[in-house]
Amino acid sequence: MFPIIEKISIPKTVSACIDVDVITFSSKDRETFVRIPRPFEVSLDKSSFVVLSSSSSLDDSRKRNLRNVLPMSRTLKARILQAMSGASSGYTQELDVVGVGYKVELKNDGKLLLKLGFSHDVLINIPENIEVACPKETMIILKSSCKESLGSFVAYLKNSKALDVYKNKGVLVKGENLEKKKFKKK
Repeated sequence: MFPIIEKISIPKTVSACIDVDVITFSSKDRETFVRIPRPFEVSLDKSSFVVLSSSSSLDDSRKRNLRNVLPMSRTLKARILQAMSGASSGYTQELDVVGVGYKVELKNDGKLLLKLGFSHDVLINIPENIEVACPKETMIILKSSCKESLGSFVAYLKNSKALDVYKNKGVLVKGENLEKKKFKKK
């Protein structure tokens, strides 16, 4: 018998399925998955709970192993909760492209064209699990069921043009305040 670390309740709108080392959460139109690392095992309870257990005994293990297993269990619990939330409601992020002449276009072949003041246009491939909408020329709306991939794509878009704090230009997350500096110090 493995020691039970956590019991996590599953919302009624989400269904769960366990493969060998992957747990998949799905709802009507979204599907997310979480890989289970080696010292842990996941099972489904009859009363709609995900049971997270450790394959090694926590009582008999050495302190060094215990220090590694407990933080990993908390991280795994957070990833499972994020996957359930992504399957039920999804995640949304809005970006503003601020600057004179800065524009965004959505191409038909799954690419995003950014005009950011360079001598060339920046063409970015959109990942499969992210939906992109451009209601205005200076606004991007991103939707995904995976919080990690959405966050990494937002970071990639923000790094496509470095922020200019002297002229308040760049790709910003909506609601992010950028303080304008008066002049460069020499």
